[in-house]
Amino acid sequence: MEDTTRPVPVGVAEYAISSDERPLRTSGVGSCGVVVVHDERAGVSGLLHFMLPTAGRRADRDPDAKFADSGIEALLEAFEDAGGSLARAWAKLAGGAAMLDFESFDRPIGERNVEAAREALAAHDVPVRGDDVGGDAGRMVTFDPATGTLRVKTATGERREI
Repeated sequence: MEDTTRPVPVGVAEYAISSDERPLRTSGVGSCGVVVVHDERAGVSGLLHFMLPTAGRRADRDPDAKFADSGIEALLEAFEDAGGSLARAWAKLAGGAAMLDFESFDRPIGERNVEAAREALAAHDVPVRGDDVGGDAGRMVTFDPATGTLRVKTATGERREI
């Protein structure tokens, strides 16, 4: 018998779906992005932990979940397959920290990750209900489908609920 109180672990470049109110958790979120989608009525939630904004030429070599664009597409497809409805769904975002300062980039990767996630969700008319993005500290993120709460613990020890 599976323990439905223990969070489902989601690694980097992975996503998972919960349809039994089991929490979803990921850690090591620096400049990466986290997208959570939730349909309260169906009791279906999903969490994606992606690394980069767009797949581009790498789409054939890397998992869809590594990128915001292809990862969100895959997440939303799995979400609907599990009974979630995009018409009722909402999202929350986390991550996008400025972990390193590279002068060769026009904008930090974290900022571009958050923008790509917002654009992909908007393309599917999924509203963003809250976020914990930016800053310069890594995060651990846990989504509780029973309450719709996104709990964030930063590497500096701060705790927030979104």
